Amino acid sequence: MTTADRPLRVIGHLRSCFREKFGTPRQPRLTPAATAELTVAREFLPEHSLAGLSRFSHVWLISYFHLNTNKKFLPKVHPPRLRGATIGLFASRSPHRPAPIGLSVARLVKVEAATLHLAGVDLVDGTPILDVKPYIPEWDCVPDASPGWTKDAEFPSLEVDFRARALDDIERAQRRLKVSGLRELLRDILRQDLRNPRDKSQNEEGLELGFFLHDFEVRFVVRAKTATVVRLLTGTTMHKKERRLPPERVELRR
Repeated sequence: MTTADRPLRVIGHLRSCFREKFGTPRQPRLTPAATAELTVAREFLPEHSLAGLSRFSHVWLISYFHLNTNKKFLPKVHPPRLRGATIGLFASRSPHRPAPIGLSVARLVKVEAATLHLAGVDLVDGTPILDVKPYIPEWDCVPDASPGWTKDAEFPSLEVDFRARALDDIERAQRRLKVSGLRELLRDILRQDLRNPRDKSQNEEGLELGFFLHDFEVRFVVRAKTATVVRLLTGTTMHKKERRLPPERVELRR
């Protein structure tokens, strides 16, 4: 077997607060309060292989896009911030690639035995991690780098509001999960405008949409450039088929 024939190995699977692709940020660091954990498998001797990593504030995560559904290579893609326009695949960060490998920078909160505690992630729960590398500011930050076409394409942004019931649901969720900052996390997630600009069923105003986070489902409505969190639901089942059904229209009342 040559070096090129060696299979890629998974060092661990990410445990993330993001439960599905819809709702997961399109880039890292957009949601600083988003948390995840990565436990390195015993076969990679984490007591030795993680030595010295805790001195770094950030790490690179090299991941495998295990939820991709694309069946063929497409040379052009539609980044959401281009609002329907196309760009070459290799000029984008689309997950739909010939080799579905992702690269994300995350804040390293702490290293605890074999587990990395992370924040600011943009990866869905269960993502296979192929490698971890330290982020080294001296080499990894390029202050005079060109932003390419992104300079001319405004990042989608919404105002975010919360109904009274949603605020009550958030308080109960924080007590149940023993976490804080859920309101800020939801604001960071929704201000990005999760909707696919090419999906008319998502972009009609007044439709109730949802995504799963932690152990609950977030239900929200977008009107006039404002995403309003309506409620958090527990005990619902995440089912892909339901996501294909036409969303319901709701009226917003305080």
